[in-house]
Amino acid sequence: MDEMAIRVAIRTTARISFVLFLGAFLGNALYAVVPTAATRWLKANKDGFVLGFAASHTVHLAFILTLVVAIGREHAFKGTMVVAFTTGFLFIYALAAGVLFRRRSFLSSHLEALAHYYLMTLFAVSFTRHAIARPLFYTPFVLVAVSAIGVRIAVAIRSGREHVLGTSAG
Repeated sequence: MDEMAIRVAIRTTARISFVLFLGAFLGNALYAVVPTAATRWLKANKDGFVLGFAASHTVHLAFILTLVVAIGREHAFKGTMVVAFTTGFLFIYALAAGVLFRRRSFLSSHLEALAHYYLMTLFAVSFTRHAIARPLFYTPFVLVAVSAIGVRIAVAIRSGREHVLGTSAG
């Protein structure tokens, strides 16, 4: 595989991973906003989306490592991005482990939410960096990622408000 083919594979697996993660990230929130058969299915299959995302991103990582071997570490990595992406992979595998071991306590709900927001923010930042060079292609990805974060936050605020109202009304 030449460098260009590896880079295409990296971008392709990133986009596939994004779509799978979007299902995991938004499943519960979309059902809370619009309780339909489709959003119920999305919510019910959240674990499958998490595992699909972890598998896809493992392939993504394999292509990144292939690129490193092909062109050298100093040409493949950008300083702080290594730390950000390594942290992201740790979160991905922690989420997947929580699904595989069926232990919801593997990650507390707060840590799971942190992992979700961190990963979606990473996608948004990465797509934004690419949108500078190719705005027509990447801007929709940026908008979807940022909108997804907005939906999750809005649902969290609404459910928090309902919880507060429900407990104080008693």
